[in-house]
Amino acid sequence: MNSSPLAALAAVICLIALAGGFAGNAALLGMASVALIVVLCLIGLRSPGRPSRLTVAAVLAFGIGFCCLLALQFHLHDPAGPLRTIGGFPAGTALLVYGIAPLGLMLGVLYGLIFDREVLPPDRQRAFIERHSSKQ
Repeated sequence: MNSSPLAALAAVICLIALAGGFAGNAALLGMASVALIVVLCLIGLRSPGRPSRLTVAAVLAFGIGFCCLLALQFHLHDPAGPLRTIGGFPAGTALLVYGIAPLGLMLGVLYGLIFDREVLPPDRQRAFIERHSSKQ
């Protein structure tokens, strides 16, 4: 996977996030931040071999799911309306606690599951150790 177009996309997303932040648009800042996480994950998956389709699909599903939950959070946030609670939390906070936080956990578990196969396979691990081990 060539990282040059992804790196350029990451730079553009950073500019969009900055614009959203300076404009006070929390939704744009949040969506751009999630998009940046997904693009950086895809850059990290580049290797001599191609990452599995399942891995790429999982990272993209994470990004789409996270953006949908973030959009729903902004939709549920109504400071002028009556307080809606879910599981003892205001609706927006409940969405963060019960929805968005487990998505981050899913990404961490996925990373752990694919690490030895796609991030640092045994052959590359041996080469890394040989290259960086101290030689006395």
